[in-house]
Amino acid sequence: MDRDARIGLPDVLCLLGILVLAVATRLPGLALRGQWDADQGSELLVLLHWVRDGQVPLLGPSTFAGTFHHGALYYYLLAPAAFLTDVDPHAIVLTIALLGLATVAAIWALGYAVGGRWTGHIAGVLAAVSPALVLGSTFIWNPNPVPLGAALALLGAVLAWTRYSARWWLLSAAGCMLAMQLHVSGGLLVPPLLLAWVLDLARRPTGERGPVLGAGLVGAAILAAGYLPLLVHELETGFTDTQGLIGYLRGGAGVGAGGDFLTRMLVVAFRSIAWPFTGVITEAPMAAAAVTVLVLVLLGVAFRGGGIRARPALVLFTGTLAWSLPALALTAPTLLSAVPGLPNDHYHTYLDPLVLVVAATGIAAVAGHVGRFVDPWASGGRRESHVVARGLGLAALVALVAVSAWRWPPASAADGGWPLADEAAVRLISRQDVPSLALVSLPEVKSPDAIRFPLERRRVVPLASVPGEDPAGGVITVCDPLFEDLMDARCGGEAELAYATRAGTG
Repeated sequence: MDRDARIGLPDVLCLLGILVLAVATRLPGLALRGQWDADQGSELLVLLHWVRDGQVPLLGPSTFAGTFHHGALYYYLLAPAAFLTDVDPHAIVLTIALLGLATVAAIWALGYAVGGRWTGHIAGVLAAVSPALVLGSTFIWNPNPVPLGAALALLGAVLAWTRYSARWWLLSAAGCMLAMQLHVSGGLLVPPLLLAWVLDLARRPTGERGPVLGAGLVGAAILAAGYLPLLVHELETGFTDTQGLIGYLRGGAGVGAGGDFLTRMLVVAFRSIAWPFTGVITEAPMAAAAVTVLVLVLLGVAFRGGGIRARPALVLFTGTLAWSLPALALTAPTLLSAVPGLPNDHYHTYLDPLVLVVAATGIAAVAGHVGRFVDPWASGGRRESHVVARGLGLAALVALVAVSAWRWPPASAADGGWPLADEAAVRLISRQDVPSLALVSLPEVKSPDAIRFPLERRRVVPLASVPGEDPAGGVITVCDPLFEDLMDARCGGEAELAYATRAGTG
């Protein structure tokens, strides 16, 4: 094994330091940082009914299409915290934060596997300060741990190839299954990883293909095992979720949803590459453009100066990115727009680990820690060229860290988060006969679960409104100011009055 591939005590200490940095960017004030909306309420209601009523979830959260679901593994990851605390949102978000710390460690390991210790350390620092990964560690939502699954999937593939060891494909399969279960877009990892597995099989003599074939079969079983809860649900319901997915695909799956195909690909590329460093591009378009150019330059530098060791991983990463851009342009039409105040960039988060590691590999190559990118006889000699090279590498690292720190999410959620929702529930219980009232969301296309969960957690269950039917008695309205343009009315009186007049509830 390459000496630089051996993880020693100094490397472990560096990783611990990186994790301390990650803790510092994620855990302080965690209870107030995460937003609280219908998605969070709906997800925790599922856990609440599991803990209190024994209703084991067989489906994950609903997709944006509303006709099929993500995987149920998300709920199983949160189950220990839910059962130990009676579904306390503080414990659930702490679980999400711990998964975020694991993501930083996995990206460090991926960088180490690709280019050695310096690439690993740089990738770890970039992951620790990434505003996208910090945001994904501080609120409850099923796509947030997707980068962890993606990092493990890519790590397994890189180690299987570079170490000529088939058993690492099992890690790749497990990571891929995790990413796919957490969000359906994680399934876009399957084609490039499958191709890498086929190439690994093809490069071996006939007599050495058995372990790779065996790992492939076990890996397929791992992927299938993640969908056993879905299979149970489908057998019980006549494959309703599968029919919903087929209907979505037959409907075009977002094809033609505005803009020509090339424009959509460019938007997806822009958002995917800049996202780990700048967050939503509409909030900092110039910084996102500069970062995108820098990362693409670093990719070219990595190919030239990253050395033979990094080349297979860079080919895999480039191929994954090249495949993902048109695939996302076809299947994720909402990437063409961004709604202020809402999460927008969850479809491509499985690309975060490879984008961060590509940047780290390029920085390490420029700095001379990997390969020989700079001519040793330029600028007056080897020593001077190394000083210039390391200065350039440090400048690139400082620039990306500075932009990332500038784009960190706020220290507290703009909507008040879970504490404010729970406080609103307490006020309702003290002033209203909640069980006799129906809970209605404005706009009505949204779920009122942001308030239903804190009410039900306090064992007060309001009536459920029936879509298309006016409530017979009084109502509790939950108005979302993010959708005032859709309602053409403002929350705090105007929208509620319009609903009451329309529904005849007075």
